[in-house]
Amino acid sequence: MKISTLRGEVFSDAVIAIIITIMVLDLKPPEIAEDTTAQEMNNHIWRLIPRFIAYIFSFMMIGIFWNNHHHMFHLLEKSDERLLWQNLFFLFWISLIPFGTAMVGANPSLAISIALYGFILLMTTLSFAIMRSYTLKKDLIHSDEDEALTKKVYKVSIRSKTKNYIGAAAYLVSIPLAYVNIYFAYACFIIPPIIFFIPDGIDDEKMAERIEEKNG
Repeated sequence: MKISTLRGEVFSDAVIAIIITIMVLDLKPPEIAEDTTAQEMNNHIWRLIPRFIAYIFSFMMIGIFWNNHHHMFHLLEKSDERLLWQNLFFLFWISLIPFGTAMVGANPSLAISIALYGFILLMTTLSFAIMRSYTLKKDLIHSDEDEALTKKVYKVSIRSKTKNYIGAAAYLVSIPLAYVNIYFAYACFIIPPIIFFIPDGIDDEKMAERIEEKNG
């Protein structure tokens, strides 16, 4: 069954917005009493730093996932029921990022916290890569009379899928590394965002606009 892509986009945007809102709630301000000293305030702020760093990184990663999701749906010509279920699977894993963020923020040097966070990011990235692969396999991406445009859409989708699988591999490696050296595991976390920000040489947004114009 062919389905419009709009409903999946709107629902996903709403869920991701709620996820970001929930995540910030872990950054609780200090309770200030009349006898609270400056030293106690400083200690509380210092304890918040790991949570704040974890929040910044997770916010960036959710932003990257949202950006990828936005571009993928804009390059689709249609959707189907199976893709919608895959999208729900992706949203399930991305909804666990606030939990992983809280674990790492509270225990930044604990291997199990880092491994759990890495597993959540692995499954989120892998579930999105599965969606990318499915859209290519089932020819859900835009095809046009303009052969050059069709080839560009296909090329962008392939590159994005490849980036997703490389990112998933980095997160997979981070899980056992957390028990060997936490800094190596943290280094693995940085690889996927670096890959994402490497330009493809093709402007996805302009291409999406051209597709929208052709679709009327």
